[in-house]
Order: sequence, then C-alpha cells, then structure tokens
Amino acid sequence: MARDRTAGSLDFTSLLHPTTRKAARVGDPGLRRSVPLRTTGLGGMARAVCCCVMLAVPGLLRAATLNGQQLSSTQTTSQTAPRPSQESKPEMSTAPPAPQASPTPQASPAPTPQQSPSPAAPQTIAVEAVNSPSPYDEIVVTAVGDVMLGTTFPDESTLPPNDGADLLTEVTPFLKRGDVVYGNLEGPIVDGGDSAKCRGKKLGTCFAFRVPTRYGKYLKDAGFTAMGLANNHAMDFGLEGRASSRQVLDAMRIAHTGEVGDIARLTVKGRKITIIAFATYQGAFNFLDLDTSLEAIRAAKAQSDLVIVGFHGGAEGATHQHVLEGDETFLGEDRGDLRRFTHAAIDAGADLLLGSGPHVVRAMELYKGKLIAYSLGNFATYGPFNLNAENGLTMVLEAHLAADGTFLRGMAYAVKQDKPGGPKLDPDKKILPVLRVLSNADFPQTAIVVGPQGELWLPGTETPPCADAPDLLEQRFGAAACGIFP
Repeated sequence: MARDRTAGSLDFTSLLHPTTRKAARVGDPGLRRSVPLRTTGLGGMARAVCCCVMLAVPGLLRAATLNGQQLSSTQTTSQTAPRPSQESKPEMSTAPPAPQASPTPQASPAPTPQQSPSPAAPQTIAVEAVNSPSPYDEIVVTAVGDVMLGTTFPDESTLPPNDGADLLTEVTPFLKRGDVVYGNLEGPIVDGGDSAKCRGKKLGTCFAFRVPTRYGKYLKDAGFTAMGLANNHAMDFGLEGRASSRQVLDAMRIAHTGEVGDIARLTVKGRKITIIAFATYQGAFNFLDLDTSLEAIRAAKAQSDLVIVGFHGGAEGATHQHVLEGDETFLGEDRGDLRRFTHAAIDAGADLLLGSGPHVVRAMELYKGKLIAYSLGNFATYGPFNLNAENGLTMVLEAHLAADGTFLRGMAYAVKQDKPGGPKLDPDKKILPVLRVLSNADFPQTAIVVGPQGELWLPGTETPPCADAPDLLEQRFGAAACGIFP
C-alpha cells in the first residue's frame, strides 16, 4: 500500500472506473489505476528523490527563518540608531580675508584731561572674556610702529585735513583684526604747555610733538587697545604732558605702559596679557639696565599667561636699517644692544617683542619660537617727519600666537605714507622685499619667511616662486617674480 501511494504521487495518468471507464471519484468501489506506476520502472528513482527532499526541506526552512530574523533585526537597528551629530571645530584662519570698506570713525565726546598723579596700580582692561579658554584658541596681536597723528606745536597750521578724523580710516579694518592692538605713541597727548627741550631754540631745529587731546578718540575708533609711552618724545612737554596722555587713554579705555610702574594688563579670551614698554631713557622702563628690566619681565610672567614687550631703541633712519651686533649709538646716545636685550627678554618669559624708534622697518626673526620685530617703522606720523623712500614704508603686523606664546604664523599688511603723512594701503607692497632682504641678511638661520603677499611663516618654510600670479600668462617676461621679490 505504501509502495502504491508513493508510486502514485508521480503518476500523471487519469483515474478511471474499472467498469464504466469514466472518471471515478475518490471512494468509488473498485477504484484502481489504469496504468500501475511500477510498470514504468521509475519507482526506485521516485523514492530516492522523495527521501532527499524530505531531508533537505527542514534545513531550508530553518535557514529561511534565521535569515528573516537577521533581516528584521538589521532593519530595526538602522531605523533606531542615532545619526552622528555635527561637532563644531575651531576655525583656523590660513589666509586673511579681502579688505572691506573702512568704517568712518564715530565721533565721541573729547575727554577732558585732569591733573594726574603718578602712575597708580597697573590697570586691567577686559578686552574679551571667555569662561574657560580652549587650548585651540589663538591670541592675535596686531601691532604698528610710531603713531603721531598731528601736532599743535608750534601752532595748529600743520594739523591734518578734517582735523585728523580720516587719518586712520583706511587701515582700521586691519588693526581691528587683532585681539590686542598695540602702537608706539610718539609724543604726548596734551593741550597747551611749554616744551623745555625746545626753549630758546630756533624753529625747525627742535622737534617736539603735542597731539590734541581730542585726537584720542581716533585711536579708540581705530581699535587700539594698548599704547606704549616709552620713547624719546614722551616727555616733550614734561611730566604734565605724560600725565595728560595717561588721562586721555584712560578715558578711552586704552591701556598704556612706559613710565616705571605703568604696566598695561589686558584680559583676552580668558587669558591674562601683560604689556611692558621699554626705552633707553630715565623715568621709563630702561632696558640699558638689563638686570632690572629682566626682573620686571619675570615678575610680569609670574602673573600672566602672555607677556608682550615693546621697546624703543636702535639708531634712526634709512642708513640704520640693519640690526647690529652690540650697542647702537645715535646722536651721541646709547640706543641699546637690541639682540642681547630681545633674546634675554624671551629667556626671562617674554612671548612677543615689538620694536620702534629707528623710523624705518627692520628685520624679523624667531628666537626659541617667539617672534621679534626689531622695528615697525613710521606708521601714522603726520607733519614734520621724513617720509622719503624707506622712511615712508611700513606695515600692520598681524601675529598669531599659541596659548604658550609660540608664534604660529602672521601677516605683514603693506602700508605707505606720502608727505605730509597718513597711512595708506600700498598696492605695490614695497615694504615686503625690504623686510625679506633685511631679515635674511641679519638673521640667516632664524629669519622669518616673508611670503609674496606678506605671509609670515616659520624659518625654513619654502615659498612658491610666484604665488600671487594665478595664471602663468599674467607673469611679466623678464621681470622679477611678481614684481615684489628682490
């Protein structure tokens, strides 16, 4: 029976009733197969195939079930898994944006200077406070050389047009790129008074500067956060003139430094920054007294995250653009050993050194990872100044410093002054080859690398031969590369 049933599962002949020969129904008596399957000879093969199928089907069913469970689990996971969130990363600026239109300085009430006592405890001005500084935060310092916006001595006939309101407008966007904006105030901000140094001398033979107090707002509008008062013109109108300068700057909330005990302290991005200005004159922090100067720097470093040192030193003029070995003298004065002082200052804790005094731009070098700019030249000097040739070439220095003061990179924005003065952007970038040649000549191993657009890179950086020409066809045949390389 079992054999017949199994054989019949593969029999495709019709089922007929044995008597009527008509199609039979299941259950009719006498039902039989019209052609027994075993007569075909396929019975053994059918049994073998059925056994294989019976053995294989359970395994296939189990595999199909398992695959279905895995597919369902994968779909569930992909639907419920959270997408990764986009994390904000610190933005690292590798190239300055294109200059924008300079804003016109807004008028503010002119401060009224009052009788000022000797420098009180160093002031602290919060430039920008952040709860907890990130190790990725950079401190950006923009710095310039000598600033003298106009003088009323001997009279007001040489003051700039529009009473000086437009003098700094073109360079203001570049100054304001800094977290700290520093310049050397070449002359007191004072109204009236008598200059003892010029008493009895013929006009034109003695140079004393007296900047109107109403000009103080121009420094604020341009973005200055600190000014150095240590130089050979700070005392042109005596103690009263220097006291008036402090009063005006205090009213503008601009920090100041220069007189012994007068130290500028800023808070920037949650970090404490100290600025000390040095010169070679009595009454100021005098770097000719090296030991005392280094003590002041060490004390400042103990209380600060970064220390910036301004210094006024070196001989003056285009014939004194190189940084000499040893002491420099000018008009019988000892103007200091700049190499010795700057290196010792860094050894004592200074993080950035900014020079002025020679009235021309000098070399830049890197010493133990810290930037030294030996002179930034005449920046905004209106009136009785020599602005011929190199004397009229200057820059806005932009220095990016790491949290420990290490120099990362920078820019030198080329600026020029034409007689009678006032800083203007220089499309020819004439100061760049000058800075490059001086740096390489004076400091062959440690010179800062000056790129074709004013980029300041670490020593040893290879610069492209003509990075400022986007198309080779734009380069002039037979000319120096891009017209700015020496």
